[in-house]
Amino acid sequence: MVIDDVEQTFLRAPAEGAGSIHRVLVAFDGSQGAWAALGRGIEVAAANRALLTIAAVAEEPLAIWMGFGAMCLPYTRETIRQQVESAMRRHLAEARDEVPATVSVTTRLLHGRAARALAALAEEGRYDLVVTGPRPVGRLGRVLRRSVTHGLLSRTHASVLAVKAA
Repeated sequence: MVIDDVEQTFLRAPAEGAGSIHRVLVAFDGSQGAWAALGRGIEVAAANRALLTIAAVAEEPLAIWMGFGAMCLPYTRETIRQQVESAMRRHLAEARDEVPATVSVTTRLLHGRAARALAALAEEGRYDLVVTGPRPVGRLGRVLRRSVTHGLLSRTHASVLAVKAA
């Protein structure tokens, strides 16, 4: 099966009562790849008359350890966590505003590690499809962690559609 066949399978409007996609989850972080995933998620949800959920994950900030004695930082871990959560709420609001009125949409703000939190939501909500986009990661990021898409594939029973940003 070629890529166009896969896309047509997701975008095909279901026969009366025979649709297999009822719930679509879009992983959203405000990146260019997330916007591409949102666009595809909207297309699939509209074509299948499915419920669309846009989810963002506020990840916990990393602990900072210094070996050079006491040092005063202008931000506490709690302040950083609140700023991350606020940014994700703004991203969710912007994304929700792009969804046409004909598509039923909800948003969710999750906490924790992105792949784990999204997979838990996908399983708990019985989503049929999870749509993700690539997130630019530097060399260090590639070494330190796997992609969210890869993590979802190994943690959920839902189909995962990875959308490549243009």
